[in-house]
Amino acid sequence: MKGIAHFASGLCVATFVPGVVADAERGGLLIALGGAAAMLPDFLDFRFARFLERRDADIAPSAEAPNPQAIADALAREIAAARQGKPRVVQLHPTRISVVEWVLYRVRFDVQRSEVVVTLGEREGRAAVGALEYGYDGALDIIELGGPSLKFTAQPNGAVRIEFLPWHRVWSHSLVLAVLLGLMVGMLLGTLAGVVAALGMATHILEDQLGFMGSNLLWPFTRTRTEGLRLWHAGDPAPNTATVWLSLTLILFNLDQARAVPLIDPLPYFALIVVLPTLMLLAYHARRRWQDWRSGLEAEVQRQREAVNESEDR
Repeated sequence: MKGIAHFASGLCVATFVPGVVADAERGGLLIALGGAAAMLPDFLDFRFARFLERRDADIAPSAEAPNPQAIADALAREIAAARQGKPRVVQLHPTRISVVEWVLYRVRFDVQRSEVVVTLGEREGRAAVGALEYGYDGALDIIELGGPSLKFTAQPNGAVRIEFLPWHRVWSHSLVLAVLLGLMVGMLLGTLAGVVAALGMATHILEDQLGFMGSNLLWPFTRTRTEGLRLWHAGDPAPNTATVWLSLTLILFNLDQARAVPLIDPLPYFALIVVLPTLMLLAYHARRRWQDWRSGLEAEVQRQREAVNESEDR
């Protein structure tokens, strides 16, 4: 999820901790601590972990004669090298031609056909890469701001596992680290602050498990990510909006219930303000996902028909 969604959910979770709303009435900042702790995992990754990554190769198209087949072949070589030896970390880059012109492209791993497919404009390059394990969903767009890094690791079954952004959601997204954060904050600022910090960070980590990438939930006791539930991508607008809406409406309710005389009637508030808009947003997202799946299925059927027609023509 986006940072604003994590921040809102961290604030929300803090208001459920007994004593936090009362602290806010006295001018305390424990609610804000919950939001800050929820931002911490991505802060550690995007401000530190990404710059510590060691890359084995950088792949970018030629500025003079950009060729998608050359990019596909370069990726195939890196996958073959990983299959024969140590894991390989590869960074994908766009290429700048002028102040406003870039060579941009798209990479897709076709697990069914054991191919890597690179699309550059209307041209396409394909390279056979053998058996793959790829848990991320969809194609990767290499845009002006840069492309992702990928880690290729040989598996005992002969396949190569592809990790998207191998520096992301590893040690920083550990529930063990959330507990340690709570203990440290508790020793410095008190038990209540420690509970809020631990819950805020844990909320972020568990929210990320709803997506495709997953997180290394028990680092340092485990070394790999636990696969996510694959419900949505971090940038999908409807789930992010639903999370922010749900969080803010629950915060408002919790603050109101702490008043001597609450003003909100719980039943209609939850039915019409909290639950209904949230379900509408998630239903909209589910519909979009269904449409995307249908479109992808139809495109795959069309590709198979074209392949059959090609073979018959020969």
